[in-house]
Amino acid sequence: MASKPNKHRYFKQSGVLPVYQGKVVLVTARGSKRWIVPKGSVDWDLSARKSAAKEALEEAGIKGELSKKEIGSYTYEKNGGRYKVKLYFMEVTKLKETWDEDHFRKRKLLKPEQAIKKVVPAAVSKIMAKYFHENRHLIKKKKKRKSENKK
Repeated sequence: MASKPNKHRYFKQSGVLPVYQGKVVLVTARGSKRWIVPKGSVDWDLSARKSAAKEALEEAGIKGELSKKEIGSYTYEKNGGRYKVKLYFMEVTKLKETWDEDHFRKRKLLKPEQAIKKVVPAAVSKIMAKYFHENRHLIKKKKKRKSENKK
């Protein structure tokens, strides 16, 4: 008989909402083509924040500055386990050309409104939408060029 997941016990995970030059960095999930944010288990010897930075480097080949506090959290169930994920905002300062998991993950940079529509799960989409709404200044808009042909 399979055991039911403990309703009060969660495996701890952390991840990042990474933004590079106004665009969100997403990666494909390991077992599918779905677009996700980098996340993973919190290492026993690291804080959730430091584990999030480690996962970002391994899964997406990115480095950057993380927010001091989490910007949101969500829970999910997978393979009989229950997981709680804390997300941190990351201002990406470096995009590596090659990284640990580049042979089985794709990486894509999208405008925030595109990323919100593509990312899974829906809980991450909601966290992103709320964060970008509250922090509109992080979305860099392209400046309109004045037409050189105007008289």
